Amino acid sequence: MENVYITVAGLVAIGLIFYAVRRAKRQDNTQTNLRITAITISPPPGSVLQANAPITVTMDYHYSAPREPLYAWVKILDTTYDSIYEGSRDCLSPGTGRVSRSVHLTQAGNVRELFIVVKNQDFVEVFNQAITVDYTYEEAVLDEAQKNDGTGSEITGIRLSIPSPATVKAGTRIDVDVEYDINAVEGLDIWVIPETQANMTYEGTTGRQVETGVVHKHFTIIDPCTVNSLRLLMKNASSQTVYERRMPVDYTFTA
Repeated sequence: MENVYITVAGLVAIGLIFYAVRRAKRQDNTQTNLRITAITISPPPGSVLQANAPITVTMDYHYSAPREPLYAWVKILDTTYDSIYEGSRDCLSPGTGRVSRSVHLTQAGNVRELFIVVKNQDFVEVFNQAITVDYTYEEAVLDEAQKNDGTGSEITGIRLSIPSPATVKAGTRIDVDVEYDINAVEGLDIWVIPETQANMTYEGTTGRQVETGVVHKHFTIIDPCTVNSLRLLMKNASSQTVYERRMPVDYTFTA
């Protein structure tokens, strides 16, 4: 029995070493020469905004390595205040191009820095650039109709590209089709968030949905772990959560 125990422990250790080496090589092979050649920000830094008012950053860029599309976001990394950032709906392509992303606070607070964050197809970060700004957010004045817009809406179905239960390699993207029934005047934003402490990424805001339909989301778990639930969220135009539930799943992500 002792020999078996040692053998299993040895295999686990070898697997972890192999994963670490593979990930290190993957990161070594994803160097980028990405340059942001111009940035415009609207509204201009120094503005006073109401909570939920977007800050839109438009970037001109150029790169030739890696020879693959890249995902880009603009984020507020200061976690003092709650913020929402736009998902990477249109990827960067090798060569020269322009892309816009938005981000905002959902409450009163100050924004001193924005960050341009870019990841490769394996969701390894390859670029991170800070932008110094100076925004002051004030609490939005909301009436009851705005606060409650969308109450009673629901997610009516979930289809996963890799059905649970499943064992998959870390770094595998899982696509999620979300069926919804929405009764909000201004529509609702939808998120699918894996509940784990492991390194992972999920799609940010992609705009508000209305009436009934299907919206496509995705998430990727970067490191080995297990995921036992997905958090399903719907928020209205005032960033009020009007629907939330946890969906049990059984995923094991391996090295």
